[in-house]
Amino acid sequence: MFTKTLVLAAVLAAPALHAQQRLDEKRSAAPDGVVSIENSAGSVKVIGWDRPEITVTGTLGARAEGLDISGTARRTSISVDARNPHGVRSDLEIHVPAGSRVEIDCFAAAIDVSGVSGPVVAETVNGSVSISGSSKEIEASSVNGSVAISGSPKRVRAESVNGSVTVKGASGELDASTVNGELIVAGATFDHANLETVSGSVEFEGDLASHASLAVSSVSGNVTLGFPSKIAAGFSITTFSGSIENGLSADQPEKMSRWTSQKELSFTLGSGGADVSIETLSGEIVLRKRN
Repeated sequence: MFTKTLVLAAVLAAPALHAQQRLDEKRSAAPDGVVSIENSAGSVKVIGWDRPEITVTGTLGARAEGLDISGTARRTSISVDARNPHGVRSDLEIHVPAGSRVEIDCFAAAIDVSGVSGPVVAETVNGSVSISGSSKEIEASSVNGSVAISGSPKRVRAESVNGSVTVKGASGELDASTVNGELIVAGATFDHANLETVSGSVEFEGDLASHASLAVSSVSGNVTLGFPSKIAAGFSITTFSGSIENGLSADQPEKMSRWTSQKELSFTLGSGGADVSIETLSGEIVLRKRN
């Protein structure tokens, strides 16, 4: 009888042990402290606000052992504890002081950050990354997932292997790359921009500072660049088997290789100053004036 009672109790308790756990945690935090977040699978949503505190809501996945929040008001660490972290899906919504430096590390989780003005570093392997708001410094990467950044950052590094990369509203310094996916940039004035794809297209709209550099390369994707009509820059363009459409200065002749299909085009607009380098293997190159 005693043995049967223990078995029955274990059976009744099993669903509770494997059920999702609701979260409602709160911790005081410095307005410009560091918040580090780890969640292997599920989702992480971070929202900046004007309170000197951190709150964590959402759900811990079945078989999660708990949520660990440690550190001080200057540096707070938040992580999901699980014996098999990749097999536990947890969905976290975290409010942080807007001026915080936010660092997020995931494996199979989508990341969404908004309203944060401090630096943001977000990395995931299988999942998308979306960052919006007034952060001036952003680093975002995904292996299998898209990366989307919007706002007014002054320094951006964004990359994906299998996914698109979109950067809107940026200026200053930009490094963006993707292997299999399109790369889209629509920003203000850049001092330095390096854009790379392997099998995806590149679209760029923006202006360049007087001594800026813009380097664009693609293996099998098309490159379309839109500039203000009064841009002052020197252009160096090369494509092995693609075409060149020059909507900025149509009277500039291309140079053709005697032995291959390679085409080269070099010209200067205005007083020069900025440096633009474009290279493709088989993708076409289009230069146009912005409306």
